[in-house]
Order: sequence, then C-alpha cells, then structure tokens
Amino acid sequence: MKFSLIKWITLIAIFITCSFTSVAATPNFKLGVDRDDVYGPLLKGKRIALMVNQSSLTSDGVHTIDKLLAQQEKYGFKVVKLFSVEHGLRGKEEAGFGDNNSIDAKTGLTVISLYGRDSDGRERANPTAQQLDDIDLVIYDLQDVGVRYFTYTVSMHYLLESLQKYQKQFMVFDRPNPVGQYVYGPILKEPYMSGIGIDPVPMVHGLTSGEFANMMVQEGWLTNFDHRSWSAHHQQKYQFPIDNLFIIPMANYQHDMPYSLPVPPSPSLKTDLSVALYPSLGFFEATSVNTGRGSDHPFEQIGFSDKRFYVNTHYNVSDAIAKGGWPQAGKTVYGERILQPVKPTVGYLVDWWFKFKQNGYQLAASEGEEKDYLLNQQRYFVSRPLWLAKVAGDNQLLQQLLLATKQGLNKEQTIEMIEQSWQAELNNYHQLREKYRLYP
Repeated sequence: MKFSLIKWITLIAIFITCSFTSVAATPNFKLGVDRDDVYGPLLKGKRIALMVNQSSLTSDGVHTIDKLLAQQEKYGFKVVKLFSVEHGLRGKEEAGFGDNNSIDAKTGLTVISLYGRDSDGRERANPTAQQLDDIDLVIYDLQDVGVRYFTYTVSMHYLLESLQKYQKQFMVFDRPNPVGQYVYGPILKEPYMSGIGIDPVPMVHGLTSGEFANMMVQEGWLTNFDHRSWSAHHQQKYQFPIDNLFIIPMANYQHDMPYSLPVPPSPSLKTDLSVALYPSLGFFEATSVNTGRGSDHPFEQIGFSDKRFYVNTHYNVSDAIAKGGWPQAGKTVYGERILQPVKPTVGYLVDWWFKFKQNGYQLAASEGEEKDYLLNQQRYFVSRPLWLAKVAGDNQLLQQLLLATKQGLNKEQTIEMIEQSWQAELNNYHQLREKYRLYP
C-alpha cells in the first residue's frame, strides 16, 4: 500500500515513545529533529539538503544544521546544501524579502534562496534541476505558525513540485503548531491562489507541518508549476509519490499543548502573544491600519493616524516599513494594544470597519484603485480589496462587510453572519483533517 511507508515510520516512532507519560508532561516532549533514532537510519547513504532558518533548533537549542553535520558519520549520510525561504536563513529579512544565493560562512555550504527572484528575473520558488542534481533528499525543518498566509507551507508546496519532477525524496522534521487547536476562516478558492496561499485549506488550518505535507501529497494538490490553477490536482503524473515522503513525528505532543516558540519564526512575530494574535490581525494587512509593524510590538497593537481611533495606546511607526509597502510609515498612530491572546476571530476587523464608518471614512477602495493603496491610506479602510481576498481565501468577506452595512447590522450580527457562512465548508474540512492528524 502506498500509505504504508508513512504509517510505518509513524508507528515505529509511536512505539519508541509508548512508555512515556502524557503530552502534558512536557519533559518527555520531543521535536522531530530530536529523534535521530527514527530518522537517522532512513538517511543512510543519502546526500541531504536542509530547508531551514533561525527557527530550526533542537529542544536543546542546537541548530538543525549543526546537529545533522555532527551526525553524518554516525548514520552515513552527507549534508551538501541549504535552502532558505522568506525572511532568510537567519530570519533577519522582513516580510516580502529573502536571501540571495551565497555560501554559508559558518559551514561553507551552498545556500540556495527559494524566495524572490534571481538577478535575471527568474522566480526562485521552485529549485532547478541543477540545484537538485547533487542531492537525494530534502529535509524540511521550519517553524510554522498555523496560518495559511504565513508562507512556509507555500514554499513547501513549491519545493515538492520540483522534487516530484526530478524524482527526489522529502522528509519533514515535525514541529508544533502554536495555534493547532483551532480551525477558522474561509477555505482558499482557486481564483485567489497566490504566494500567500496555494492549497485549499482554511485560513487557520489546525495542522502541523508534517500533517500539512501528508494532506497535500495524499490529496493530490500539487499544481505542476502552475500557481494560478488547480487543473493538475489529482493527476497522478504531477503528484509526489507517497513512498518518497517521510514524516518524523513529535513525541508526546497534542494539538492543544501550550508551546512557547524558542525563537521568533519571523521578524514581526517576536512573542508568543503576537503569534497568537496573528490569525486575527492578519486581515489588517489589506487595510490602511498599521498592525504594529515598525513598532516595538508588531501584531500586538493596531493603529491609525487619527486621534479619534485612540482606545488605549498611541505609538510611532518607523518610516523603514515603507520599504515593504506597509501603511502609516513614519506616522504617529492611535488605536489599541491587545494584552491577552484570543481565539482566531474576525471581530477586530469588524470592529474597526465600524470605527471607520462612524468617523466618516470611505470603507473600501475598488480593485482598480488597489495599485495606489499607499496614496489612499488616509481615505479608505480596506485599501487592498484583492489582497484581502487572498488573505481570507475568497472575495466574500468584503462583500459581507458591505452587505452588513447596507442592512444596518450591528457588530455582533456582522460577525455571526460572516462566521456562519464558513461553517458548511469547515465541517467538511474537519472530516478531512481527521484523516491526516498524527496527534490528539
């Protein structure tokens, strides 16, 4: 059976840990990268590339690169290359930026960037035949945050397309999903595929990276390098062979287990609080409201350059964020600081929609005006309607907000209308998710 290899690896890993106490006893928790007793024998004789960044640490704080280099002789494999994604190998680049191809100063290994474009204009997302020629298997060990528009699973998808084409293998060192107990938001629709979402999952998907890879491969979601269409879905000739997928599960983990990220997964997600709020505040990236970027508390506060929006804070926004195209650069903004984590919610977006209406602003730009969103940042609330559709997964959210205003609904009624519209699809997704869950 094609599923038997993943099932065998998972069962062996579970057997190894079956004598441990429950996941709540965190001293017995292990990351995928900690479990060389499981993955080491599978790597014998292979040339390995690592898809890693600053978040790729063992439970003891050793970087995955260093751990794998130290294990080469013991298990008989060789690390030959590194792949980097958005934010770069060391996690220092802001959203929308990555590394250039280089030589890692510490290890001497070649670093291939899979984000952005080469100097000749080629998109880097899919590694080339030449870049994969000297490897047999790629290990993915990135800390995801459980939200579809965080781009690491998109990079995984692109990588798998190339690995399928050039007949390479793929291994995931699994890591916790810090919001793994939640499933929330619209499921991505095909017209809104983009670099922040390519697979038909909810905005908050409730999967670890290993579960996500398993679902993507077994559901046949690879797109044969066409990142605007799902026409290749389920076509076997374009899909990654399940026998070439290895998932190294965590030990003593469950989806609702509290897990504090040891290092920020990106420059703007600096704290556990920001990671918890990211699913709720990510909507604002399509608006004229600042999400804390360019301040000391990104994704912990939101503000707009009008004193009438003051709730409990005001702060200065660095003009450096203009490089990334973010609004309110160089301005003092007024708004609210959120001090406690919340379940994913569209409530903050709805609340600020009502604030902009009450203060006499226009609510939404047209798609034709989107290209001038920074010029219009003092005019509209939703300044990037197409981007909002890509963040959410479809174009219904903005239409629902406009309809709620037209019908005179209050905030609570608006939230209820929006969330109820997702429920039928989410019920189906919950059933799909159960097929691929590796953990309680």
